Amino acid sequence: MIDSKKIIDLRKNDDLQNIANTVQKWLQKKDDWKARFEEYATGIKAQEENIISIRKNFHKAKNLNLYTSIGDIKSKKGINLRYKGQSIAYLKLKQGKLMLYTNKDLDISNKRYLGWNKPLNCPWDSSEAAEFRKHFSQNLPKENNIEHIFESALIENMSKTSSKDKKLCNIQPVRIYDELAFQMTTVLSGSGKTISLSERARAGGIDILARVKQGGNTNLCVIELKKDAVKTAKQAHIIRGQGLGYAVFLRELLRSPSGAKWFEHFGYKQKLPQSLVINVCIAAPAGKYCISEEPKDVYLGQDILRFKYIMFEADNEAIKSIHTDLFDGNFK
Repeated sequence: MIDSKKIIDLRKNDDLQNIANTVQKWLQKKDDWKARFEEYATGIKAQEENIISIRKNFHKAKNLNLYTSIGDIKSKKGINLRYKGQSIAYLKLKQGKLMLYTNKDLDISNKRYLGWNKPLNCPWDSSEAAEFRKHFSQNLPKENNIEHIFESALIENMSKTSSKDKKLCNIQPVRIYDELAFQMTTVLSGSGKTISLSERARAGGIDILARVKQGGNTNLCVIELKKDAVKTAKQAHIIRGQGLGYAVFLRELLRSPSGAKWFEHFGYKQKLPQSLVINVCIAAPAGKYCISEEPKDVYLGQDILRFKYIMFEADNEAIKSIHTDLFDGNFK
């Protein structure tokens, strides 16, 4: 549910500083989310041993990657297994054995979009699971959500630790305990041409949350991913406005009582700095419209929200080339 008084039409508001200030006021006035997200941070910590054990028992299979989210951890569903970004199954430890299982919704989508029509509840090392892995090792037609493919390809390329074949260096996706791609949830909703505060406990999620080395610092980066090329400056502004809302939420979260816990979950070993830099980045296929000049930085107290872009050439299988201004500028 959306509070009609807490919604910004980004077509009518082109002032990014004003947008950030407004979202900040929403979050500070209605701050019951802080206790919930402190509970979520504690829940992630409690699952550390389980997450690491599942990852150790999972042998990487072609096209398959492990994800988690606040919702999955809270509901104890298990670790989400995805085929090129699309959820296809869950993994769970049961009496020390790694189990592979699906549910009704996954069975429907797997059959409809990916040609797999068998419900699963079996050990990861069973013949049934081997058949499952063989099926998904193929490059299956997957036209229902090309954004999933781009997301998976970007995360996989960012995750490489060697610069060989890595098209975007000095960047790593946020992974829980360096093991699982993490879909960070917020209490905001970026939908259509608006950004709004949701009355639900958890609302819109950040497409990709990453850490980027810029100068001598490693800063967070909120990546808003689009499946189609950006066509106009107005469209770019709307995407930035939504990403900015999520970045303001991150800033408020990190400055909240549970901020140190979340900073650690985001992969940092050091204490929270006095001044944070959070990048807001559009990621989209290259097109005729070129982002040649980014807007001015936005300031919230001592913290800076900075605008960047990633443009890529891709097909249905992989990211072929990337151009970005993530590393342009003077970084303190």
